[in-house]
Amino acid sequence: MKRTKRPTALVDLDYYRFSFTNPPREDHNLEYEMSGNDVLIGLKLGFDVIFDGNFTATAHDPFLEKLFHTHPEENYLFYLDSIEKMREVYEYASPTGREEEVVIPESSSLEQTVEQIARITGIYGQPTFTSPSAPSTEP
Repeated sequence: MKRTKRPTALVDLDYYRFSFTNPPREDHNLEYEMSGNDVLIGLKLGFDVIFDGNFTATAHDPFLEKLFHTHPEENYLFYLDSIEKMREVYEYASPTGREEEVVIPESSSLEQTVEQIARITGIYGQPTFTSPSAPSTEP
């Protein structure tokens, strides 16, 4: 995050997921409500928002649909394909199947992964890839 010159906020789903003690019911989904609101507040105030987490979403998940409906442009999804151990820990994590999602293979180094995400999103400048939900950067 230190390399970007643009206003940038990190919203970490796990921060919300593990922040509750004695919830009134088990299926409260507060982590999605609260983190989703923080994402939208950041976008409204002009921040690029990196929303990190292990999501159990599908292509037409209501949570993602709400985010993309509210902020329809420049949305990027990345799925980091991980080793078997991570799949055991996060058994429900999988690609969403959305058209704009980029699956980064396990063989990608940290540096390659960061550079690919930076190049696609333009977080260090202008994007060089246009996702179906992003406006074209071509003249």
